[in-house]
Amino acid sequence: MSLTIFLLAIFSGALNSTWNFFIKKNASDYSVMITGVCVANLTVLPITILIIGLHGFDYHAIPFLIATGAIEAVDFYMLTIIYKVSDISMAYPVSRGTGVMLTALFSALILKEHISGIAIIGIITVLFGVFFFALNKGTNPKMIWESLKAQKLALIKGFTIVAYTLVDRVGAKYANPLVYFNFKEVVAMSLLIPFLAHGGTLTFRHMKETFKNHGKAALAIGYGIICSYVLILIIYNVFAEAKASYVTVIRESAVVFGALLGFIFLREKATPNKIAGILTIVLGVILIKVG
Repeated sequence: MSLTIFLLAIFSGALNSTWNFFIKKNASDYSVMITGVCVANLTVLPITILIIGLHGFDYHAIPFLIATGAIEAVDFYMLTIIYKVSDISMAYPVSRGTGVMLTALFSALILKEHISGIAIIGIITVLFGVFFFALNKGTNPKMIWESLKAQKLALIKGFTIVAYTLVDRVGAKYANPLVYFNFKEVVAMSLLIPFLAHGGTLTFRHMKETFKNHGKAALAIGYGIICSYVLILIIYNVFAEAKASYVTVIRESAVVFGALLGFIFLREKATPNKIAGILTIVLGVILIKVG
């Protein structure tokens, strides 16, 4: 892996941790995230239209945009359910860890990516590191196993992560990264918001009140998501040799940055399992870079 791809993926992970930080601060209300995504992407839409006007648009991207937008809508919807019925601190490692594992597997099977032996060890190491963060309930194996079994939705969410990752790895080459992501999110929100509004779980009035009361956090989340994932799309768009299996795993460095932000700003305790998780993920990322 080239140093440029590696550093861009690490930077994406750092940006990813910042918007997750604001989600954590507003964990009791998922509408802050949904509102932020909607507002941020609507404000970016004029830039997208300008780029298309100047450089045109490859219509080969449309099937990928529809597919990835629909998958993203399902992903967001599952996240809104997880917010209400699950333990986020346990659900996040389960969903991300499943995504890491399946992305590596399906990238090799579907995209025919070659993964070196050292990189495989690195991927497994990162996977273990992510799951170390799931040990927040203690070290009793029975308690941990029962907590993991309760994360069925988080496990399924891991499948949505690998699904949109594989679609984007192919589709990103057909469009400007910002254009691709903006349209992807517009499709996702166009499907998600009416569904949530119809179910009464999130109305436009609620979103208006959310933005009024939590506008700064919502925008930090919305623009943070845009910046972090557009970097990934830039990697796929510019570097033909970039491997989804490697990039996705390195992006999990967000867990490390997120933990550090929690220690510094949220006064979270640096427990042994979190320290072990940080060190394990760092080791795994180094092995992937070497591999």
